[in-house]
Amino acid sequence: MNKHLFFLILFACFSIICNSQINQFDSEGRRNGPWKVNFEGTSKPKFEGTFDHGKEIGTFKFYKKGFYDHPSAIMNFENGKDSVHVTYYTQKGKEISEGKMIDKKREGKWIYYHQESDSIMMLEEYKNDKLHGSQKTYYPNGQIAENTEYSIGEKHGKSLIYANNGQITKDLSYMEGQLHGPAIYYNVNGEKIMEGGYSNGSKSGTWKYYEQGKLKNEEDY
Repeated sequence: MNKHLFFLILFACFSIICNSQINQFDSEGRRNGPWKVNFEGTSKPKFEGTFDHGKEIGTFKFYKKGFYDHPSAIMNFENGKDSVHVTYYTQKGKEISEGKMIDKKREGKWIYYHQESDSIMMLEEYKNDKLHGSQKTYYPNGQIAENTEYSIGEKHGKSLIYANNGQITKDLSYMEGQLHGPAIYYNVNGEKIMEGGYSNGSKSGTWKYYEQGKLKNEEDY
């Protein structure tokens, strides 16, 4: 037999054996073992991972159509847990964000990264896919830019905004998504600009305005 033909046959047999070991079902029709699904009409992967009688286990890789050098998302499933750790990537393989999901909904702490570096851009807390807890945003140099409290997807509680030098520029309070309570504004040098209060999103009571640290004007609302 021609040696070239022999290797072609051998390769074909090997491919058939390999393919016969993936995309299998158990006796109850559940996915079982290694699985790989390609984008329709191509040999490029849409996702690949392993099932244990219908349940995802281990690492799953998901790809964006047209970009196959690196997964767009990697999910790590742990045996005995309902949660999965998810990491999203750029087309070049740089991490965008990571956190935990339960039933495809974000839960607990999520981390987002700056595009041009590995430094953290944002830390968020989620409950049932809604912001719940603190949301912290950072400048590329690591200095905090904002720290705002959320409750079930709405701003609720203290919100502090910072300048790049670390100075607080806005000290605000929210209730159910609206400004509510005392508010103080500063310039980047730490000098008070104005202060007053909000009630259900509108200015309320006496507001004071300052210039170079001295009271300049007052208004009643």
